[in-house]
Amino acid sequence: MSRGPNRMTQTPRTIIRPWNRYDDERSYRWPSYNDPYESIWNLQRAQSPFSGTWFNDMISSRRHWAVDSRNGELMGRISLREIDNAKKQARLGITFSAAYVGRGLGTEAMQGFLDVFFGELGFVTMVLDVAAVNERAVRSYRSLGFLVVDSDWRTAYYSDDLPRLDNPVYAHLAPHIRPSDGTVAIEFFEMQLHAEQWRAHRAHQGR
Repeated sequence: MSRGPNRMTQTPRTIIRPWNRYDDERSYRWPSYNDPYESIWNLQRAQSPFSGTWFNDMISSRRHWAVDSRNGELMGRISLREIDNAKKQARLGITFSAAYVGRGLGTEAMQGFLDVFFGELGFVTMVLDVAAVNERAVRSYRSLGFLVVDSDWRTAYYSDDLPRLDNPVYAHLAPHIRPSDGTVAIEFFEMQLHAEQWRAHRAHQGR
């Protein structure tokens, strides 16, 4: 992993750098996801004991980074919000273009980002919330050492586009979904990673 004047960090396949206004325009052109539950992954999070004062957190400053391929294609965005300098804690947000998911690029980028997050940025705790039905993301976070510390349920209007739970393909998701009277409640995991856990994880990887 190396750094340069215009780069936060880089990994074998990714470059992580500060987000700029041109990246907004480029991200608007990302293709849509075809995952049947994508439309409910980003439901509003309720107040959490891990987030401090909810209103203050929502209006706190955010920081954003772009994730580029090594040839300069914008693949994703990493952000921090609910930044608590006293606790040295922040909440992760990450979005990847549908054109680049399923290749391990998000996990690789996060490895590089976490080294800096717990290193030169000086944070000691990262938290995140993720829909339990977003299996790809949950697997990625677990592989990085994140642990589930809590969960909550969020209500969305039911859509005919969502797959039926009696479809055997989606039967394993039933514990995380509660359909009721035209709405559906989705379980979201609260996950957490501490600096010492990340360093132990990296040391284990180096064996």
